Amino acid sequence: MIEHNGVVNLIHGRPESFGISPSSRALLFTSLSFDHSVSEIFSALTGGACLHLVQDDIRLDRLRLWEYFEQNSISHTSITPTLLQDCKDLPPLTTPLTFVIMGETLPASLISQVQTVVPNGKIINEYGPTETTVATTIWKCPHDFHDDIVPIGRPIPNKTMYLLDKSQQPVPIGAVGELYIGGAGVARGYLNQPELTSKVFLPDPFASDKEAKMYKTGDLVRYLPDGNIVFTGRNDYPGTQRGPCRKRLNSN
Repeated sequence: MIEHNGVVNLIHGRPESFGISPSSRALLFTSLSFDHSVSEIFSALTGGACLHLVQDDIRLDRLRLWEYFEQNSISHTSITPTLLQDCKDLPPLTTPLTFVIMGETLPASLISQVQTVVPNGKIINEYGPTETTVATTIWKCPHDFHDDIVPIGRPIPNKTMYLLDKSQQPVPIGAVGELYIGGAGVARGYLNQPELTSKVFLPDPFASDKEAKMYKTGDLVRYLPDGNIVFTGRNDYPGTQRGPCRKRLNSN
């Protein structure tokens, strides 16, 4: 159960942060039934950009989608890493396209491939469970990035990240902890699922507002020395490479 103020907080300042302006051309990649479409649509419209909606036969065909990017001078789109895998066979784009990577873990090996075929573009890694209103952190990839670790970044405004141990106490800097998310955008809970709601939407003991809640993600993360956060795994799937939590439950 997402509140309106969470969506407003998500969109506020997003055009400026992502470089969206009235001269931009944004393409809606995700389905309208997927939560991320909210940020794609309203980031474009509140920034005054032209929003392109394409048919599924183009959206799901990588080569045709790539041609559409070029022919229509698309400047912004959100996309999953899966669609960009082994993209070295694609022709380089001349347009300065900004890719917002979402929904899955972004492998470091994919970044250099994307930078090769989009030499004038940008990569933004975005993380966030549906339960905290679509997006919680972003990381803007430097053009000279050559690391093996890809951060999920820092929280967007009015979001709070807690890295806690099993006793829900903060872990030291650099140590792995479970990620809890507080601040604006935390959902009321799951519709007609009170037991599940009580397990993951917990009172926020660190907030000044005694009614505030924090969301228990199940994602294991740690701080890098520069203050960025990196995803390391899931506490319910130890030892696996499962990506960060995106949707725990479809509450619609």
